[in-house]
Amino acid sequence: MLDNYRVIDLTDRRGWMTGFLLAQLGADVILAEPESGWTRDHWFEAYNRGKRSVLVRDAVELDRLAATADFVIECDATTFEVDLAKMRQENPRLITVSLTPFGDDGPKANWLATDLTLVASSGQMICNGDVDRPPVRISIPQAWAHASCQALVGALVASDERSRSGLGQHVDVSAQQAMSETAMPANLHGPAGLSPQERMAGGVQQGPIHLRWTYPCSDGEVVITVAFGAMIGPMFQRFMDWMYEEGACDEATRDKDWVDFAIHLQEGRETLEELARVMDLIADFARDKTKAEFMQASLSRGLLVTPITDLADVVESEQFEAREFWDEVEGTRHPGPFIQASKTPLRRLDRAPQLGEHNNEIDFDRTPLAPSVNSGQSSSNRPLEGLKVLDFSWVAAAPLTTKILAYWGAEVVRLESVTRPCLLRGALGHRDDVPDQENAIGWHAVNANKLSLAINLSKPESKQVVMDLAKWADVVVESFTPGTLDAMGFGYEALCEINPGIIVLSSCVFGQTGPMRDFAGFGNLAAAVAGFYDITGWPDRGAAGPYMAYTDYTSPRFTTAALLAALDHRRQTGEGQYLDFSQAEAATHYLTPGILEYQQTGHLPTRSGNHDVDMFPHGVYPCAGQDQWCAIVCQDDAQWKSLCVEMRREDLADLDLTERRSQSEDIDLAIAAWTEGQSPGGLQIRLQQHGVTAHMVQDTGDCMNDPQLVHRNHFPWVPHPEARQVMVDGIPHQLSRSEGGFDWAGPTYGQHAMEILEGILGYDGEQIANLAVAEVLE
Repeated sequence: MLDNYRVIDLTDRRGWMTGFLLAQLGADVILAEPESGWTRDHWFEAYNRGKRSVLVRDAVELDRLAATADFVIECDATTFEVDLAKMRQENPRLITVSLTPFGDDGPKANWLATDLTLVASSGQMICNGDVDRPPVRISIPQAWAHASCQALVGALVASDERSRSGLGQHVDVSAQQAMSETAMPANLHGPAGLSPQERMAGGVQQGPIHLRWTYPCSDGEVVITVAFGAMIGPMFQRFMDWMYEEGACDEATRDKDWVDFAIHLQEGRETLEELARVMDLIADFARDKTKAEFMQASLSRGLLVTPITDLADVVESEQFEAREFWDEVEGTRHPGPFIQASKTPLRRLDRAPQLGEHNNEIDFDRTPLAPSVNSGQSSSNRPLEGLKVLDFSWVAAAPLTTKILAYWGAEVVRLESVTRPCLLRGALGHRDDVPDQENAIGWHAVNANKLSLAINLSKPESKQVVMDLAKWADVVVESFTPGTLDAMGFGYEALCEINPGIIVLSSCVFGQTGPMRDFAGFGNLAAAVAGFYDITGWPDRGAAGPYMAYTDYTSPRFTTAALLAALDHRRQTGEGQYLDFSQAEAATHYLTPGILEYQQTGHLPTRSGNHDVDMFPHGVYPCAGQDQWCAIVCQDDAQWKSLCVEMRREDLADLDLTERRSQSEDIDLAIAAWTEGQSPGGLQIRLQQHGVTAHMVQDTGDCMNDPQLVHRNHFPWVPHPEARQVMVDGIPHQLSRSEGGFDWAGPTYGQHAMEILEGILGYDGEQIANLAVAEVLE
């Protein structure tokens, strides 16, 4: 899709993933290496396949490379001294991308950071792990992977704008903000009048309600989604039917009203003790069954259940094998194309390069793509204005994709119906705890800037409305169970007949093909089956899993990038295509180093609390107050000496890493004794001032008041017709010339019906009245 572009990759392991994904999309990615070269380890192998390596000795060589490029990517400019503004001045079409811990500007722009402290700053860590222990991170670092994928999206948004203006610009990516998106909706609890999300390993805790999701089985652990409501309740009812058939519960338990069970708890018709009894029955039932039995039941009965897989299971996945997902490289399976594209398949990438392997191949006479006919003139300050999107998707993974597009100016028409409400309208929190579907904080955030058309797709008269919208659209996004859109008459082939250039994206847990294609689930189940649950938590306890539906947060950046790349291809060829996205497949790219480590060494990475193989101390320590913590990391001996001075433990200052590890338990206890009486906010500032990497573990209130997130306007207030204004989470990258923004929150049912029917489709009053009479517009 991006075969015409050249990328200069100046990043280190923090940003390599951006160039890797651009290489999968077809770009020529040139990895600049210092004379010492990058360490060839699992991280290097994971994210440098498909790139060409060039040994760069001085700034002159860098400038020569930049003059030939369409994109330059860097992180912190610690290895190469670069002047990105000068590069853009000399190559006006150049797009430069910076990945930094907190963004290019703001009060924390120069703070030290690692994965642990970034996760602590994001609002996500406080939700992870056991309530009786410190919050935990995912044991394979994630913050820079999120930032890298966000950088990919930012680069392609800027490229879309460049296709009209002929000008490049700078993309500024904050790893803190990128990681913060994984805390939605917990990070929005404060401004919505809700208490902070309580930490609960392997489940969800909100106030007094404890919903346990992970259970031991005979050969491991499984996730069983114990939840209620109009959408999930019937699926949980089917699980209780199965238990009854096997004699694991009585008839009265089976026949409880599982759809309205949460309401009955609030009204006192059911008790928390009864809920706990039911979960104990589930635990007894699960104990004697295998992971394979649970997966088979999930597929055959339509249950929200899945085994918790480790990385060995992921490598041997029958589903991934059936979809030919893996890239086989020198006997090792690497995660392959992050999406299946019908007309422009992603590149199958070979091994990572040797140092300077391609020095003699680089064409320094290459000229970046010629400016467009409108060179220097952007059609709008919103870079995606004019892009038209028809959105069938629901819940979060795919709707977050269209949210990103809408933020940057795309016109997104969201189809929904009061007859089948989106899960986000009824779950995950409501403003001031008032359970109204127009009051849902997740809905407000995920669907900001979208136009709502309430339409009952079960009515025959709805079909022409949908077809007219498909004829109008550039892009269609859907997240139904595979085959559903075809059965409704709106499949890719049908839409191509009326709109040959249409791009259709289908997003689901396992993709549109393979033996597990019909698996019904959300991001919590996809996270369990993709390996994230097994690597989150403490080694002496069961899998904790990351907060909420984790792959709902990894997926949107992949799908947004794929859509923008497909649009780029269509601009050049006129050709649309079909994009088949598997959340589980794409998410494995966040775990590639661990997948390689297992295959090449036999060591299986698993959950390790907050331990790190390269740094110590590396932990989360108690501070003054209830559930108050500070993440502290010594990245080298110099930081350790500084910490010892602050602690007044100069007697320990000369210990090297090996010696510190040998005394790790005593050192952790000493640090905890020193921190426990201190304010985490004051402690982080003092440690940063003395050159020690630290950040308080932030909850929703801390995030709202974080001066860096405030400076970056990460949580804007936006208008809403009923709530007046609500807070939503923003986008983790900024552009130097182009603006984005949210003009309204997730809409009320059918809020924009007339704007869509009259303004977009040109329907007259009689046509609209006929639709209303036929009960289509509901």
